[in-house]
Amino acid sequence: MSITVLGISGSPIKNSNTDRLIQAIMNVTGQESEFVKLSSIRVGPCRACKQCVQDNICKVKDDFPDLAEKIKTAKVLIIGGYVPYGQIDAFTKALLERFWSLRHVNNLLSSLLK
Repeated sequence: MSITVLGISGSPIKNSNTDRLIQAIMNVTGQESEFVKLSSIRVGPCRACKQCVQDNICKVKDDFPDLAEKIKTAKVLIIGGYVPYGQIDAFTKALLERFWSLRHVNNLLSSLLK
């Protein structure tokens, strides 16, 4: 059975405001949920290798493919980043770049945008 709510934090700060906000939203839903802290796993930037074009599966050897499966099956996705130096943090940016692998054959993100 898949989780209903997936919360993802890009903040590397332990128990950050971003973490607490995401967790508060998850708790309010009352649904089965999982919290992922990007600084605790390995998700690098997209390498534009285009090996995902044929099957929507990123071939980079890190933790994104497992996270992508959770993202695809979650009913609700909450992503929180923080803004150091006037731009989004590197952890969240890398995650968003890797979403590119989910849009080629069948736009697997389209269901998340409804």
